[in-house]
Amino acid sequence: MSPSKRLNRDAFIQAIEAQFPEVAETFGEIDQGLLHLEVAAFRRCVERAMDEGRGWDVERYCRFLADALVNADDSLDNAIGVSFLEDFALGDFTSQRREAVHQRMPGSMRDEIVRIDNRWR
Repeated sequence: MSPSKRLNRDAFIQAIEAQFPEVAETFGEIDQGLLHLEVAAFRRCVERAMDEGRGWDVERYCRFLADALVNADDSLDNAIGVSFLEDFALGDFTSQRREAVHQRMPGSMRDEIVRIDNRWR
């Protein structure tokens, strides 16, 4: 993919709105237009799905995010790395979330979370 066609914030948010309207609905007025806050809102939806035992949603959300990361422009790559992966890895650790990380996340995401904080092993 050429650099001009890499996934940017607008395309990322449009994809979330189309595929996961329930996630887009969680974007508060303060979040809108601020990529790191939008990615953090997405992370909270993933965490909530884990806490509620909604494994299929966790898997769908994480596959979407892993695919986005492969094609992300620099800003989106940074937002996913910081506001999703790092914040998740350094956030609340529970056995239910750990199980979801190992059973529902793509390996690349799981490996990065474990690299950031080995509690997730």
